[in-house]
Amino acid sequence: MIAHEQQEQEFSLKSYFVPFTTFKAIHFIILIGLIIFFLSLFNNFVGDDNTQIIDNPSIKSLQNVPEFFFVNRLDTGGQTKLGGEYYKPLLDTSYAVTYSVFGLNVFFYHFLQLTLFITNACLVFLLFKQFFDKRIAFFLSLIFLVHPINSETALYIADTQDVLFFFFGIVALLIIKKYQSQKALLLASFCILLSLFSKETGALFLLIILLYAFMEKRKIFVALFCYSSIIAIMYALLRIRALGLSPHGVINAPIERANFETRMINIPSMFFFYLKTFLFPIALSGSWQWVYTHIDVSHFVVPLAVDSLLLVLIIYFAIILQRKHSKKYFILYIFFSVWFLLGVAFHLQILPLDQTVADRWFYFPVVGILGMIGVLLKTIGFNVKNKWIIIGAAILIILLAVRTFIRTFDFKDDFTLASHDITVSKDSYNSEYIISHTYYEEGNLKEAKIHAERSIQLFPYITNYTNLGAIDSRMEDYKGAKEAYLKALQYGNDALPYENLSSLSLVYGDPKENISFIKNTALKKYPQDGIMWFDLAILEYAYGDKSQAKDAIKKAKLFIQNPNVNFVDYIIINNKSLNIKVTNGNVLFYTY
Repeated sequence: MIAHEQQEQEFSLKSYFVPFTTFKAIHFIILIGLIIFFLSLFNNFVGDDNTQIIDNPSIKSLQNVPEFFFVNRLDTGGQTKLGGEYYKPLLDTSYAVTYSVFGLNVFFYHFLQLTLFITNACLVFLLFKQFFDKRIAFFLSLIFLVHPINSETALYIADTQDVLFFFFGIVALLIIKKYQSQKALLLASFCILLSLFSKETGALFLLIILLYAFMEKRKIFVALFCYSSIIAIMYALLRIRALGLSPHGVINAPIERANFETRMINIPSMFFFYLKTFLFPIALSGSWQWVYTHIDVSHFVVPLAVDSLLLVLIIYFAIILQRKHSKKYFILYIFFSVWFLLGVAFHLQILPLDQTVADRWFYFPVVGILGMIGVLLKTIGFNVKNKWIIIGAAILIILLAVRTFIRTFDFKDDFTLASHDITVSKDSYNSEYIISHTYYEEGNLKEAKIHAERSIQLFPYITNYTNLGAIDSRMEDYKGAKEAYLKALQYGNDALPYENLSSLSLVYGDPKENISFIKNTALKKYPQDGIMWFDLAILEYAYGDKSQAKDAIKKAKLFIQNPNVNFVDYIIINNKSLNIKVTNGNVLFYTY
């Protein structure tokens, strides 16, 4: 009786996997993805999530959605209704739609991102299934799903741009792979446009789809090229309208300040970083900011030798496939090789980016390297049914999945993430800044200043100097605060340092000079900044022209609404006395 029950259970378990169908493969991908990333749904906003979602008023109204396609994307202190140096209109649209339904409930932003991330793994499986045995395709897509180098793309809400551009890009490729009608070409071209609207990296899918059509579907290549050209021109014109011909953002990474020659010196190390992290994904960080300024053995010669060896192996296998196997395998191998190399080259700082390397930038290239592996496994007659091979593959997937699962806990909140990443990437000025800002918000000003100064030592830029100024202000070191804010403005123009200098002028410095600075410098740059109009109204009322104060407070009320503005407006209109009280260094109360 017992033996019979055991036999039935064994048969039932086997039937769950055999026959191995497409439906079952997708079912397993979804299940594994949910198991690994489920707890991440309860993580907080971190890093750029704060700028792009919490502090971005533009996403808080669906009426702004059309503007995302024609203007800059981030708010910059009232300079424009929507501002910034990024053009990702579909990303902002996804934020706006999510906010309109769920507000700032972080769970649903994570849920949207994870849904797209797991969906992309399913689409990678469907793509590989077109070329390889179903089991090989499943194994490769699982690596794509659970590999730690892709974990940031599932965990960091600001990386929703990556899962969006990948989703629309791979859908376009699958459409081209399966269909050849004019409607299919139009639909694929539209998907490419949506990929570009999600992130500039969508251009890689445009190129790779054209390459595939040229290699495998010559009949549709000309039509697809024409449609794609129209799409590319349309995107370029909209982007130029939003950002101008030469957009100038704030330089916020050491590699952006490096000249072209220095960036080229770092290419071997950058290429080696992606290879090393793919093979041994132990050290993970969201902020890699190293820059090597001269050629040496450890950071140039050794990485160059390893990179060269990989390129030689890629070429060697291509020659073997061309000589000993059918043409279709050779063409497929070349296709995925170009996919991999093109994806990596796009992020090798030919044009400077906002950090030296990033795990998320391998999200596209990893499909190329997995595709190359798939072709080689196919041509060597890889026995996908051998139990030892299955066990080995399972162990590999489990090891990768465990590392990724552990990584999900790092993204719990800003402080946890920065505290982990600074131990891995010790030159991450951004992690030091986040730690400093967290201490500042907790009122631990001594520790906040230590980390603020470390951040500046690693890489002085507008944000960490502004942060230091706020700390000094809270510590009532107003001279130090002013010096920090003025230093911040040497590294870029942004409303916040001007706003902080404006507010600081209420308690420090010569009143006439402060009035002149706000009127003739700060408000010239940011004429719609309500905070600066508010500060000007107070200074004019206390030390200058009361009629000017009335005009200034009217302007302030146009741009900001809060009790302090209404209170000061009442004081000025009724000609009552106004006193300024400072609490905790920078919290100002107005009494009469």
